[in-house]
Amino acid sequence: MAAWLELMGRAFWRGSVEFYNSDDLTYAASVAYYGLLSLFPFCLIAFSVLGLVTSDVGRRDVVVSFLLQYFPTHLEFLTAQLDALQKMRVRLGVGGAIAMGWAALGVFSAISSAVNHAWGVEKQRSYLKHKLFSFLMALAAGALLAVALFLVSAFEIVHATWFAGVLSRFQGLEVLGSFVVRYATTLILTFVVGLIYFFVPNAKVRFLDVWPGAIVTGLLWHGTLEAFSFYVRDMSRYRLVHGSIAAVVVFLVWVYACAVVLLYGAEFTAAYAHLRRGRPDAVPAPPASAGRRA
Repeated sequence: MAAWLELMGRAFWRGSVEFYNSDDLTYAASVAYYGLLSLFPFCLIAFSVLGLVTSDVGRRDVVVSFLLQYFPTHLEFLTAQLDALQKMRVRLGVGGAIAMGWAALGVFSAISSAVNHAWGVEKQRSYLKHKLFSFLMALAAGALLAVALFLVSAFEIVHATWFAGVLSRFQGLEVLGSFVVRYATTLILTFVVGLIYFFVPNAKVRFLDVWPGAIVTGLLWHGTLEAFSFYVRDMSRYRLVHGSIAAVVVFLVWVYACAVVLLYGAEFTAAYAHLRRGRPDAVPAPPASAGRRA
């Protein structure tokens, strides 16, 4: 345990130094910019597909609420726009669908480039492979929304059957259930970040190396969310400076903060993996063709 804590401390220090000396903040700004441009096209496509899966408005509202948990409070424009998107019935032609899909890929491409930079990858994917990988990331994000819909349905079934009585008789299960519900967003984000750190870098990554960094990133993100929500609790201060676009500015800053946390986690994970393997600082990450191992 002492050796592992020492390894974590060294990874924290080395990741901090690499983050300070790199262009990660520039890449984080790129993620924030593309996040603003890509969020609503992606949500429009996701809600269109979701409407084909279920016509239950209540379940779609729950999915929207699930998405909003990843953003600080008091972003009225975001809530209003997501509510409007799920009520829209837009018919897109082939060209419109391609344009909308291409716009939705922007943030995933930016995340892929940023994580590869933070990991120290020298050989980037080709343009077509990069876009294809971004498309797969978008599909994975859509699958996550489908899982959220499934969990909502499962939760309703559980509370409508005999298992609800079991939960009422065993306090431990209720406590565990309330903990999972309260921190579900952080747990899901930690899992998704771990997959990002494993699959996105165009380098050989061991499966066990990514999870300490994913947990650190999840905890940092949760703390950032709480602090940012407290900081922007009064939007009137920002409207004095930015006027009607204050909420958009706050949204950009929030996505930028999330990207900073994600990229620091990538630096930490890369440092942890390098130290765990005993590799020198100057050696870049090996290419992905070498394969992925646990």
